Amino acid sequence: MALVKPILPGRMEKGLGHHAQLLLNSGHPKVLGSITKKGGEKVFPGRKHGAHISVVGTKHQYSSNPRGVFAQCLVTGAVLLLAAGCGMPIGYSAILLPKLAQTNGSLQVDEDLGSWIASVHSLAAPFGSLLSGPLMDAIGRRGALQISAIPLAVGWIVMGLAQTITCIIAGRIMSGFAVGLVVVPGQVLLGEIADPGLRGILVGAPFATYSFGILLVYALGASFAWRTVAFCGMILPGLALVALCLSPESPVWLVRRRKTEAARKALSWFRGADMMQVKTEMAQLESRAREDIARISSTATLRQQASSALSNILSPGVIKPLAIINVFNFLQMLSGTYVFVFYAVEFIREMEGDGVDHYLVAVITAAVRFVFCLVSCVLLLTTGRRVLGIISALGTAVTSLVLAGYLLARKGQPTTDADMYVVGTCIIAYVSANTVGLLTLPGLMVGELLPQHARGIGGGCTFFLFNLTLFGVTKVFPGVKGAIGMTGIFTVFGASALLEAVFVYVALPEAKGRTLQEIEDYFQEGNVLWVTRKKQPKINSATTPLVNV
Repeated sequence: MALVKPILPGRMEKGLGHHAQLLLNSGHPKVLGSITKKGGEKVFPGRKHGAHISVVGTKHQYSSNPRGVFAQCLVTGAVLLLAAGCGMPIGYSAILLPKLAQTNGSLQVDEDLGSWIASVHSLAAPFGSLLSGPLMDAIGRRGALQISAIPLAVGWIVMGLAQTITCIIAGRIMSGFAVGLVVVPGQVLLGEIADPGLRGILVGAPFATYSFGILLVYALGASFAWRTVAFCGMILPGLALVALCLSPESPVWLVRRRKTEAARKALSWFRGADMMQVKTEMAQLESRAREDIARISSTATLRQQASSALSNILSPGVIKPLAIINVFNFLQMLSGTYVFVFYAVEFIREMEGDGVDHYLVAVITAAVRFVFCLVSCVLLLTTGRRVLGIISALGTAVTSLVLAGYLLARKGQPTTDADMYVVGTCIIAYVSANTVGLLTLPGLMVGELLPQHARGIGGGCTFFLFNLTLFGVTKVFPGVKGAIGMTGIFTVFGASALLEAVFVYVALPEAKGRTLQEIEDYFQEGNVLWVTRKKQPKINSATTPLVNV
């Protein structure tokens, strides 16, 4: 095992040149890579006011022992229960609307009212997203998740007991608000507790269980009445609430709230009681917290603090990752990622005709989505974010355009068995390609690209815009489908996915194998596009202390 020792500011290190010594003692934040002394010892400068780490040898890597990994997985499991619970209301409209259309009772819906039932969930979610940032900064990441489980469960109860369409819409609003509350705290919590080597799979895992929630609600809807499905929906939020009560809070948040001892205990649990690593990470966290707190004077007025917060959002280190994430989300939306989820049964009925079990095909597509979310999580361990994003976008574009071309060629002709097989294969290929990157990357980007001091408000703003756009897209979808047909819809999906592939290639920075500090420094150094970046020597992950701050 390599030896790790602190190098105090102001100390002259033998074997270092004068310029390197100045950089070492200054703790310059933009120094990337290591400084090699005579004898092969590598020195890694830290941030200003922070500890400096010297690593002797080449095989040491900061990562938790099995106990630490197990602890991280336990907290991830609690978040996954809540994420699966959030996936269920997303897919609920797909099984609810066809059942309401078949009901000979007071709960009758037309196309316009049905579009409101489907989209109002996304209209409520932005307000939850906007509140989630300040809420998780005020009461903690875990606390915000605990609060969000309550309206999610209550929303299901309201829908299960609904006697009018108004009650169904009210329940959809409550569940949508809860889903908006969950996303940012969940992604930030996992990003802050995870080892850099595990960050991709742990932060990406909620999207797999999110897809499992969609699969679960489709499967339940194929077998049970919509009221029964609604009552089943409250089980997962209840289990998640219990699990979160048994989980510790994020050490990053605890340090920022000056709860040092609690932060040290939580970090020790997440790192498997590796006290050397805990001591190093605590020094980094405390240093960063002091810098962030110093940005806003404790005596500043509310107006001054609001102005400072706005300036913070508009600073290059924040606005650039925000722009990248939101452009990615917008193009992802236009590629059909979520529209297909909301209207899965309608999509299948429109393209396959009445010769197939629409609910069964919807369940199959949800199962494929779940499987490829798992595949994506595994690929994130070995594959860069950029490669995964480009492959997913190109795959989505090809399958969408092939399907659009086939539908155009068969327009006006009677449906055959061959048509059902071809269309079914294209749909499954489309869902697979779209899921493996476009679905999973946005949440990961919020946890990786945004700097620590802006993750709360930045993540909240991101998902506010995301859900507001989702509401607009799902609300106008029936009208657009009537105007341009399924051929036009999948042409739009394909063109948007092509633009997404180009955007990822040009702008998205590669975060795999880099610490959150390195990613933050990348945006602080004037980089806008990845293809025109200022290239820096990458720190070798085998010798670098990987610290989440």
